[in-house]
Amino acid sequence: MNKFARTTSRAFTLIELIVAMSIVAIMAVSLYQSVRIAFKAQASAETAIEPSRTAELAMEFIRLDLDNATPPAGNNGQIALATGKLRGDFIGSDSTDGKADSDDLNFYTTADAAEHPSANGEVKNIELLITTAQGSGDHVLTRRVTRNLLSGLVPTPDEEILCRGVSGFNMRYYDGTTWQDSWDSTAVSNALPTAVEVTIQLERPNTIGTTQTLRFTRIFTMSCATPATDDSTDSTATP
Repeated sequence: MNKFARTTSRAFTLIELIVAMSIVAIMAVSLYQSVRIAFKAQASAETAIEPSRTAELAMEFIRLDLDNATPPAGNNGQIALATGKLRGDFIGSDSTDGKADSDDLNFYTTADAAEHPSANGEVKNIELLITTAQGSGDHVLTRRVTRNLLSGLVPTPDEEILCRGVSGFNMRYYDGTTWQDSWDSTAVSNALPTAVEVTIQLERPNTIGTTQTLRFTRIFTMSCATPATDDSTDSTATP
């Protein structure tokens, strides 16, 4: 009698399927928790470094502006006559918004204009100040750029936001001997300060749900600085 080999196939039982699905579910939950922890760590790290990165980017814009600042026109009468509107005063005002510093600096520079690259290489009027963002009420550090200074019409300045959440903006000016809270080139023989100290205060949330104030300070030397003399002193006076 011929015997035929019989092959049998055995399927998974319900209990085996349940056990396998349970193991897969446990592994999925563990993987989700690991990914969630990794994303939270990344978000926490980005939150921690955001203020310093934001302040550093703003400081770099200010550094380039100051490094390319042009001397006030009064340093050379012939240059002033030839350039007209292309040379102006360097005016730093010391002011506050309530209790916070809210200084203002207005000067001329050949630094780049982010909004209109076609104006790069030209002399521009720059104003650094704190403004209030429309719609949010957020205090922002603004770089107000006026280009095309020789236009017969009054140019509309570009407003570039350097950083948001600013609770204070302070500038001091070194005359070679002491630090001054304000600077008026017309009162110091049309001279630029030797160095400028910039302080930006940013308001950011902390880990306990409140806000904290972070302070960043940089000092920039002025490449076109000239010795400042007080015009109020009478050079013809005798001892």
